[in-house]
Amino acid sequence: MLARFLTMILSLCLLAAAPAQQQPPARPGQAAQPAKPPEGLKRYEGRYYIINTDFTGDDLREADLRMTKMAEEYKKRTEGFSGAIGHKFPFFLFRDIEDYHRAGGMEGTAGVFNPNTDTLMAYAGDKASTQTWNVIQHEGFHQFARSVIGGELPIWVNEGMAEYFGEGIFTGDGFITGVIPPRRLTLIKEDIGQKKFKPIKEMMLFTHERWNKEMSQENYDQAWTMVQFLAHAENGKYQGAFVKFMRAIATGQKWDAAWLSSFGSAEGFEKKWSEYWLRMDENPTADLYARAVTETLTGVLGRATAQKQKFETFDQLVDSANKNEVNIDTRDWLPPRLIASAFARAAKMQEQGGKFDLLPAQGSRLPMILCTMANGMKVTGKFTISGGRVAKVTTESPVRR
Repeated sequence: MLARFLTMILSLCLLAAAPAQQQPPARPGQAAQPAKPPEGLKRYEGRYYIINTDFTGDDLREADLRMTKMAEEYKKRTEGFSGAIGHKFPFFLFRDIEDYHRAGGMEGTAGVFNPNTDTLMAYAGDKASTQTWNVIQHEGFHQFARSVIGGELPIWVNEGMAEYFGEGIFTGDGFITGVIPPRRLTLIKEDIGQKKFKPIKEMMLFTHERWNKEMSQENYDQAWTMVQFLAHAENGKYQGAFVKFMRAIATGQKWDAAWLSSFGSAEGFEKKWSEYWLRMDENPTADLYARAVTETLTGVLGRATAQKQKFETFDQLVDSANKNEVNIDTRDWLPPRLIASAFARAAKMQEQGGKFDLLPAQGSRLPMILCTMANGMKVTGKFTISGGRVAKVTTESPVRR
């Protein structure tokens, strides 16, 4: 249901708000004139991106893999509504902050999408961190939306959706979206309690120009909380109304009339929105974090299985991974630090009362990973194999409320 919801609303997304002069929206599949790569960067062609970077080896392979899965996530959510990807997106990834600034990256930023040149840029330092990829996932959505979708809608929706994807967790075979980081949730509750957020009606009236001028973290947080609420609150109760609102805006209806016909008063929405966030427990999407870990572990198991490697228990898989003895085809490569991180997080979950089991193959059924969380919730990881490679990795868990 959420996938269908995201597909519908993303199809209505607008030209990204970037700290550069605004340009008319590109037609789907149309690219702006890309920037020339700065000196010292090498050019690599991936499936969806032309990567210009001074990264090499595994760092470059990870960047290529992440960018490919990122584009496929955007594409999947807009399939049937957006245009085709008609060109490869220009992406510049820098080790040196001065190179990033010389190429046009703004002071105080780690990434930016420039609509004038259709260019996505990011500064990573010696190693791209989780924070680096959060920024790239956010800004990359703006680039994708402008080139493949086009159109225009309120800035809080555009930035809220970009933040939604920015928080997505990379698993090696895809992304888990909809997560709420506990630390961010703490700040959200404080800001709501201290009335630091703007009234909902004021947020809806924000222009691109005002957003870029203020550049407030509270604005990004509030836009994200509004989108998250509309996507997940009360078991998806507001998804249909949000789609109705977005369609009305896309056809030229004034936002206030569209909102009133879809939701009722902004004041009524504000009360439900604030109550939704204030009553959350400290880690409301623990199941999604568990799914992310389980999906990566399942991907590792799937790759080993494709290479005829067998394990009877989860501990055997852990031991093999710790000794770097898991067999993975080079075509199915995963970042070593992603694998190590997933097993480390699984160990921590076990210390906190969770449990991981490997369910061996049985008949025609391939082996699976079963994660039992400390609260008893179960997440099952499955994979399929085609042509000696992992074709698909999925996780299943009870429906979130």
